[in-house]
Amino acid sequence: MLGGNLMHIIDNVRTTFLSRKGLVIATAVLFVFALTILNTRVQQTQASPAFPVWVQSGLLRVGNTDVPGPNSSIILSGARGETVDTQVIVQAPAGGLTNVNLSPSALTGPGGATIPASNITLYREYYVSVTGTASYGGGSNPPSGSGTYPEPLIPFVDPETGLPLCSSSAVLKACNATVSAAQNQPYWIDISVPHGASNSPPGTYSGTISLTADQGSASIPVTLTVWNFELPVQPSEFSLWTLWPPAPGNTLTTLAQALMRNKVMGHGLATNAASDIANFGLNRFGLNIYYSIGIQCDGSYSNLPSTSQINAVTANLPAGLPLNFYVADELNGCTGAYQALKTMGLNAHAATPSVKTMMTTNAPDTSLNDEGDGRTAIDHWVLLDSKEQWPALPFTGGGDLWSYTSCDTGSGNTPEWLVDYPPVNERIQAGFLNWTQGATGILYYRSDGWTAGNTLSSWNNVDKTGCGDGLARPGDGIFLYPPGPISSTESAPGIRLKAIRDGIQDYEYAQILKNLGQSNFLNAVIQPIATSWTNWSQNPSALENARLQLGQQLNKLSPP
Repeated sequence: MLGGNLMHIIDNVRTTFLSRKGLVIATAVLFVFALTILNTRVQQTQASPAFPVWVQSGLLRVGNTDVPGPNSSIILSGARGETVDTQVIVQAPAGGLTNVNLSPSALTGPGGATIPASNITLYREYYVSVTGTASYGGGSNPPSGSGTYPEPLIPFVDPETGLPLCSSSAVLKACNATVSAAQNQPYWIDISVPHGASNSPPGTYSGTISLTADQGSASIPVTLTVWNFELPVQPSEFSLWTLWPPAPGNTLTTLAQALMRNKVMGHGLATNAASDIANFGLNRFGLNIYYSIGIQCDGSYSNLPSTSQINAVTANLPAGLPLNFYVADELNGCTGAYQALKTMGLNAHAATPSVKTMMTTNAPDTSLNDEGDGRTAIDHWVLLDSKEQWPALPFTGGGDLWSYTSCDTGSGNTPEWLVDYPPVNERIQAGFLNWTQGATGILYYRSDGWTAGNTLSSWNNVDKTGCGDGLARPGDGIFLYPPGPISSTESAPGIRLKAIRDGIQDYEYAQILKNLGQSNFLNAVIQPIATSWTNWSQNPSALENARLQLGQQLNKLSPP
């Protein structure tokens, strides 16, 4: 009987990807892990429901008529301070489903330690129809094409107030869903492991996700292994998702919070900076909300604030918080802009504290390596991955490297962040690719480019055109969804934003291993799947397995 149960457990062992194919790990490790969870795995407490319910990785989008998968339990692993995720999907029987709801239990672990149910965030996934990305370049990373995709995430609870959104007058609600016959309804599940070894001692935690409907119910077992290491509150990787003037009914503060909940930094207000560090892990602050620089190729600009003007702003910010100006956008070989860029660099660098400059471009420009005092005029070279002009590594020019992508799809080989691309694109760029390519940050040009303001139409229509070519770019400039239709105080995230967050956490694993002198091990694991911007694995299982190996190594390096 033990052998049968053990083989059943081994067959169901999953990483965050929860795949039968992707887990490449020694049999001995599987055996030990299986024995560990043998007596703690939560069993179904009822007969199987009269409709399919299954579990699937967050790296796989669930089509609205996909065939049910084989996994019936959630098995995850993560560090303290990390948010791990998965999906639970229900498929409606011939008569459909009504009043479908999900609810989590607390997860109980070693010595009675618990991860509260409030640390488990549930969303109903919302399907959008897109026309598909046009003219991707013909390379190895094609879009999936026109169709219907789950992308926006409708929360069950207002993230700011903690109040359920079910009783609101919202047009879109996560609760009490109706699912038509033979259609799928996926749900997104975030489990945030608390910081602190006393709060989350290492070991195995178990609980359930309960699914109810008028037609029946199901209990999905949850097993979470908490590893014995911790991610910092402030991410090591920098980021900037720009926010434009908010649509009516929204604020810059709530937009920024919606990003920071997913470890991504937007534009903030100085008055919020100290609390944002404590509550959301704010790790950089952009000053463009106070002075829009906007240096153009001909050398014209909107503002070139003096050092004293910059100091007037920085005096109101917490000590030690990295500060920067986004000084110019996509200037490539613009000799007419050199003087303005150097002047801005001098003024920013002379401020107290010193402020760094960033510019998006195709490649670092050596003409800007000396602004006049021996220091580079640009501190953060934000390079477009699809231009494939990444400098040789290690980078020896002035400043450091960030990466970004945009509606320019380049050769069709590089990661793309549009709705009709698999989420592995976002995650691998923000994580392992940025690491192997020597990038310290990641940027996206807009978070809230809604097609119809703070309305339901902005949820339903994410088709955009970009680059002046009139071609379809579904989801371009949209990583948040307006709060009006869900009656929330904050904009809603999407699956692509969750993939970016997971990539930033992958990057953190790499940073911790490097700090521990494990670079050789680290490179052996991730270089094969993240070799270059045009040579990277699109296989979610390969990414999840690499992350598993890094996590297990960090767990071994941490004494009990």
